[in-house]
Amino acid sequence: MDLKHRHVIIAGFGPVGRMVADRLKSAQLQITVIDLNGQTIKRQQRLQRRTVHGDATDPQVLRDAGIDSADALILAIPDEKATLQACRVARRLRREIFIEARANHLSTAMLCTQAGADHVVIEEVVTAEAMGQAVVNKLLNNRN
Repeated sequence: MDLKHRHVIIAGFGPVGRMVADRLKSAQLQITVIDLNGQTIKRQQRLQRRTVHGDATDPQVLRDAGIDSADALILAIPDEKATLQACRVARRLRREIFIEARANHLSTAMLCTQAGADHVVIEEVVTAEAMGQAVVNKLLNNRN
C-alpha cells in the first residue's frame, strides 16, 4: 500500500516521538511535528521536517499542523494531563481522525479512550510485557 500521501501529526518529540517518526519515515508517511521546545523545532526544520512550535492542547496549533486533513494524530506527550486535553480538543476538531495516545498508567488510558483516543499505548503494560518476555527468552536460551 502506498503511504506517501498520508499525513501523520506527532505531538511531543522526545525519545518516543522521534522513534515513532523514524518508523513512519521508513513507511514513507508525511510527518508534521508539534513540540514546545524551540530547539527541537529548529533541529527538525534543519532536517526539512514540517514543524509547528506550540502546545497540542491548543486548537490553533493542531489546525496549523494540518489536523483538518491529517490521517492520524500521535500524542507522544509525556504529560498525561496534556495528553487527555489534546485528545478532547483533537476529537472536537476532527471527528474521523485516528488518535493514538501515550499513557503511563492503565487508569489514564481509560480516560484517554473516553476523551477520544482510538488506541492507547500503556507504558506500564508494555514494560511488564517486555520484562516478562526477556526473562522467558533468557531462560529458554539457557536450557540444558
